[in-house]
Amino acid sequence: MKILCLHGVGSSGSICKSQFRAFLKAVDPSYEFVFAEGPALSERGPGMGLYFEGPFYSHTTGYSPDEMADALEHLDTTIDELGPFDGILGFSQGAALALSYMCQQQIRGAPPPFKFALCFSSVIPFSADAVYCQSVVRRLCALRRDMTVTPSADDPVLTRDERLFCEVMLRTVIAAKKKGAALPEYSMDVYSRGDGSKAPRIMHAQLLKDKLQIPTVHVTGRRDFDFMQNMSDIARGLCEEGLTRKLEHSGGHHPPQKDAEVKAAVRAMEWAISQSERMPSHRL
Repeated sequence: MKILCLHGVGSSGSICKSQFRAFLKAVDPSYEFVFAEGPALSERGPGMGLYFEGPFYSHTTGYSPDEMADALEHLDTTIDELGPFDGILGFSQGAALALSYMCQQQIRGAPPPFKFALCFSSVIPFSADAVYCQSVVRRLCALRRDMTVTPSADDPVLTRDERLFCEVMLRTVIAAKKKGAALPEYSMDVYSRGDGSKAPRIMHAQLLKDKLQIPTVHVTGRRDFDFMQNMSDIARGLCEEGLTRKLEHSGGHHPPQKDAEVKAAVRAMEWAISQSERMPSHRL
């Protein structure tokens, strides 16, 4: 069993491995976990303890469709060079990148690159498809919409999708920016000026045609920020409900550390593996 592991923003493969030390000790010793490095040098990530030494990396330089396409292309290369893999484990930005990548592959009709996914404290995924939500973003730019203002429920100017996009932004990205936890940083002006081509495309189940059709496990910390909980909930919503398992541990924005909670995460992983073995086999 070979599993690709993706670290969070402003972190590294070695740091991520140390964060998952308790989890790695509890899993089947025959499993191989490969911790890949993001391609972009970064400042220290939000919440990254001072005891972690750099250099620090991120998986993307930003979240525009072009920047996300570069990040997914790098992930593609990583899979080609280090794989094949049975599953993927992502923490924070790494989990969101994994979901973005798998959704893109599914939309393209490509064979699933992984049989299962483990998402720990996922942030909100962004799409690399410039056409996705293009009409929504263009309209917001044409209206010079202030994304920091909550849209009225009966606002006749906004469509359902436009209102949903704004509400999700407020609950996640803008809330994170207020806490200084948005990295890489970008200006909200991309949603109110220009043609919207550089505006990040947040992914939400109600804005996507199909949900991800592989077993996924979603683990969050009970003491994490509300906006992080919202991000993780939205990320989980991209996955087929009958193929998901949700766990909550007693900590914050980090993997579970307590013995019982670590064992619960390992059991959930084994559940995902067993579910994947019952599904049609697709290998690259």
